[in-house]
Amino acid sequence: MNGRPDLYLVTDEGRDMRTDPDLAADAARGNEAAFAELVRRHQARVRGMSRRLTGSAAAGDDIAQATFLTAWQKIGTYAGGTFSAWICAICWREFLQVRRKTRPEIEFDETAEIIPFDRPTDRQDDRMDLSRALEQLSEAQRVCVVMCVAAGLTHREAAEATGWPLGTVKSHVLRGVEALRKHLAKPEVA
Repeated sequence: MNGRPDLYLVTDEGRDMRTDPDLAADAARGNEAAFAELVRRHQARVRGMSRRLTGSAAAGDDIAQATFLTAWQKIGTYAGGTFSAWICAICWREFLQVRRKTRPEIEFDETAEIIPFDRPTDRQDDRMDLSRALEQLSEAQRVCVVMCVAAGLTHREAAEATGWPLGTVKSHVLRGVEALRKHLAKPEVA
């Protein structure tokens, strides 16, 4: 025992109310439950990011799994800041490792229902084919749009994750979003 009792703040719903940095510190001391809570909190973001980077649900899920395995192994290196930026940086590096080994083939599931980012829709006609639109972007634009728009990282966090200059990330996001708008725009009826 480290002389400090592990205190857990839990709401009525049974949710752990500790902050991500507190959970990461506990996980670094070997607390698997703390790491499991971090996974629960961030798995949707990491899976969404990895699936959009690869264009494949299966390959994306493999990268997400590798991301959390690496995060568990390196949790002691987490030095603060937003945990989501730290975990997305690991996801990015895992994606790069897979891409270096083999150029992944892009799969498209024709039966998949793709909803654009976090915009709620009520009608089927309002849903966009985001996967195909993302494929039209350059890889750099796709990466920056996925990180900043889909995964919710700031431009600075995406720059840190990719190692690219901040201005480059901002430019790729701006151009990528504009290209997506053009690609996804419905033809106007005369």
